Parts: sequence; C-alpha cells; structure tokens
Amino acid sequence: MHEMAPSKPAAAAALLIALAVLLAAAQPSAAIRIKPACAPLLKPSPPPPAASPPPPPTPVVSNPPPSVPASPPPPTPVISNPPPSVPASPPPPTPVISNPTPSVPASPPPATPPPSPVSPATPPSQPTECLTPLMGLTPCMGYLTNTSVATPPAACCGAFKSLVDNAPICLCHGLNGDINKIMPAPMDFMRMMSLPGNCAVPLPMQTIAQCATAPVPPLDPPTAPAAPSPKPSL
Repeated sequence: MHEMAPSKPAAAAALLIALAVLLAAAQPSAAIRIKPACAPLLKPSPPPPAASPPPPPTPVVSNPPPSVPASPPPPTPVISNPPPSVPASPPPPTPVISNPTPSVPASPPPATPPPSPVSPATPPSQPTECLTPLMGLTPCMGYLTNTSVATPPAACCGAFKSLVDNAPICLCHGLNGDINKIMPAPMDFMRMMSLPGNCAVPLPMQTIAQCATAPVPPLDPPTAPAAPSPKPSL
C-alpha cells in the first residue's frame, strides 16, 4: 500500500510550527549572550582607610601675667594732740624810771707784782775728793761684796741716793773700780750697776758722761805740802 503524500497546506503549517519552535529556542540563548554584555560590572569597593592617630596636642605656652608692684600701705594717720592751752601771761609791769645816781669811777685794782724768775737748780758743788762721799756707802758693803745678800737694805738705798744727789761725779770711781780700794772685799760690778734699779734712784747720765771728758776729783784727799824745813842758822 502506498503512503499518502502530505498535502501542501499541512506541510506549510508544519514548517511554520518548526520555525516558531526554533525561534523560541533561539531567543533564550541570545538573551543569555546579551545579558552579560549589557549587565554592569560590579567592582569591589576598596576597604576604608585606616584611621590615622590624632595629632599631638599643641603645647599651650602661658605667659605669666606681668607682676604688678605692690602698692605701699597707706600712711598711718598721725593724730596730733593739740598742745595744752597756756593761760595768757599778765602784761609786764610798767617800768618805773628813776633818776640814776651819778656814777663813781671805780678805783683801779692794785698792781700785781711781776712773778719772780725761777732760778734753775744749781748743780751740787764739785767735791775736792771722793773718799768721804764714797764712805757713805758703808751700808752697801755687804750687798756689793757678798752674793748671798739678795737685795740691798734700805740703809744702802738711802746712802746711794745721798751720793747721787750730793756728789754724783764720785760715781766715776765706782765705774772704774777705784772703789775697791776702800772695800773689805772685791766689789761685784754687776751689783753696783743694779743699785739704781733696786733702789729706784735714776743715774744722772749727764754727770756719768763726764767721767771720760771732765776732771774727776781724786779718791784720796790731797795731801798738804810739807812745810819747808828751817834753814840752819849760821
């Protein structure tokens, strides 16, 4: 048996259906291909920047206020007490003018006699010999010759002062050693020189200086010249 050939209208309808199916199947793929091209690209957003540390605080330099000089304290008021009232003095009495008595001239004072000139002290007279004044030092013999006697006795100091006052030139015989001729023993020269200090009798230095420049009286008294023997009578 022979198959029947389809008719032309049926074939055309089948062809249209097939084209519609193909078109329907082709539309999703095209949409898929176009969709990625048209979709916007989403980029990941960058992370937020890390927070920077806060800036250090700016130091505030405080200028001290200018010093104001202290004002001086107000002066203390001085309360002055008023002086006590002095009662008014009575007016002075009216002077009574009396007639003066005639003045009598005063007598001049008696004339004062002029002062008499003071005569200088006369030096002691120069002795003719020194044996007699030096013999007055007899109380000093023990002190001048015996070292066991510590100090001169009072009588010695009195005799030494009398020698200095009356015959100071005779001290030259004590300085040159001639006094040993009348001493019972040799005199200690240092003790002789200590008499002025021990007896508080200063030496007359002007007279002592004359021991080498002026004539010194002899120690022994001068002997009287022998009387001439009478001539034998013829």
